[in-house]
Amino acid sequence: MPLHVEIIAAEQPILTSDADVVVAMTVSGQISVLPQHAPLLTLLAPGELRLGRGANEVLLALAGGYLEIRDDHVTILADAAERAEDIDVSRAERARDRASARLRESRSTIDVARASSALARATSRLKAADHVRTRGVTRAR
Repeated sequence: MPLHVEIIAAEQPILTSDADVVVAMTVSGQISVLPQHAPLLTLLAPGELRLGRGANEVLLALAGGYLEIRDDHVTILADAAERAEDIDVSRAERARDRASARLRESRSTIDVARASSALARATSRLKAADHVRTRGVTRAR
């Protein structure tokens, strides 16, 4: 029996799908979720979200959020989520460059935190987009 996965960002559904495995980056490290996983609520870090179903894989870039597992149902409330194949690479590169420049020039703790967060989001978007280009990840539906 597969996992039922729902991804919601900005109060609108991004993706609803079944998956054999869900791989996400939490603030404590990477987690792999298989059917019959114990209930869990965890904070997500910016990074890739992978949904595997048979030989197919769907890849998204997340800006963080929450992941809940309950009765083979995985709910992800994302700060922002973007399908890897929809990522505008040049825009993500510009965002990464701006965040890197802000980190070098930051004088306050708040500026450093914001720039670090923006850099993590841009990096996760670029990594997800690169996987689509190099490995042909299945288009999310």
